[in-house]
Amino acid sequence: MESIVIKNHQIIENTTSKNIKLNDRKLTIPEKTIYEKPLKITLLEDNHEELEINIGSNSDVKIILEVADKSKGNSDYRIKLITNENTNLKYLLIAALESKNAILTHEFVAGKDSNLDLLAGLVSDVLTAKIDVKVAGIGASVKIRAVAVSSDNNDQKIDVYMNHMAPNTFGDMTNIGIANKKGRVILNGVEKIEKGMKNSNVYQTLKGVITSDDAVVEVNPILLIDEYDIKAGHAATVGRLEEEALYYLQSRGLTKKDAEKLIINGFLRPVIDEIEDEELKERFNELVNLRI
Repeated sequence: MESIVIKNHQIIENTTSKNIKLNDRKLTIPEKTIYEKPLKITLLEDNHEELEINIGSNSDVKIILEVADKSKGNSDYRIKLITNENTNLKYLLIAALESKNAILTHEFVAGKDSNLDLLAGLVSDVLTAKIDVKVAGIGASVKIRAVAVSSDNNDQKIDVYMNHMAPNTFGDMTNIGIANKKGRVILNGVEKIEKGMKNSNVYQTLKGVITSDDAVVEVNPILLIDEYDIKAGHAATVGRLEEEALYYLQSRGLTKKDAEKLIINGFLRPVIDEIEDEELKERFNELVNLRI
């Protein structure tokens, strides 16, 4: 796997064979770039990082972006990713911030006829995250799945916005919040279709799972539609793990805690399976399982 490590707004490690450049905090991936295996980009312990990633037209790339910071002080990360015409992108964001006051703002802009498959795994201590997706090009398609896991005194508020600004677009949003012990997760999912953006389809599903009486998960699905000629749907649930599933697994010899972990890891599987970097996968798994 090729990789880039950025610290203090500079590339400190680069194993890529492509002509990828970082100038003035803008990382440019040339047009017609093909990455069959993921490009891993790490923002390393730089608690006020700003980065724009611009992917050239007719490209087909996979990217893993890891935001890793053990600092306990304030953290503020601002990331923007732009896909140009006819680009296919598979993208995984892993945010593991130990700050007690972390802010993560991530904007996506989907160009004409581009296809974005976005995943986010959020296992930070105290985090306010805003993921803002602009479906800006005709024929653009975006699928986003975000999972936040909190335990102890972890407090994560996640806002996911998707704004359809062109006709003939597609958006599918699935957000999952999992809270254990005194953990807290708030998930707001907002999809908007502007007037005149005909033949657009939007769907969203928000799911909250709590495993203790002191845990808190709130989910808020919101559809804002200014156009009639569209298709839309949404659903939201919050609750404990199904008792029947827990009973079945315990009848097969698992403890209640191990049964809970097995079911929750099933929710996380779509994110975990996308992590092709084994070291990162192991670290993410460890963080999640410590929380559940």
